[in-house]
Amino acid sequence: MNSTFHRLRWGCFLLLLFSTAGCSLNQTLIKPTSEPEFLQETARLEKISREHVDTSVRAQAHLELASFYMDVRNPQLNYCRALQEMESYLTLSPNKTQPVDFQNWLAALREMDHLREDWTEMAEKNQALQSRIDKLQTTLEKAQEANNKMRESIERLKTLDRQMEEKRRLIK
Repeated sequence: MNSTFHRLRWGCFLLLLFSTAGCSLNQTLIKPTSEPEFLQETARLEKISREHVDTSVRAQAHLELASFYMDVRNPQLNYCRALQEMESYLTLSPNKTQPVDFQNWLAALREMDHLREDWTEMAEKNQALQSRIDKLQTTLEKAQEANNKMRESIERLKTLDRQMEEKRRLIK
């Protein structure tokens, strides 16, 4: 009886241990769903990525941060920051072979960053062109104003010429 009780007690203990371990693993896999949870988890991971002694833990924190910054549920999506975090992860774990999904995301984020830079450059050029167009429109308006004044002057001169011609006829 003592050995049966002993086995039952150890069996219950192991069952409790495995169920507790299973619950703790599930808690680490749950991702935040609201803005405060994202902010809190991001702050926690940023602290780990800066201060933790173990390089592999810091690298994993950078990878999770990148995932958070790309998560569609995150109200503050930031693909540039996700790229920075992925590159930080790579610098902390350069010898590891990265999974294909990671390589695909990294390539996509780099392309997005390249396109963002191109778009920013084009926006600056567009702004410069718009400024030039505004200056040209101002110049055109001034030229049209001067042209209208010259037409008025020409009309007055024509009228004056006709009047002078009529007076010459009368004098003859």
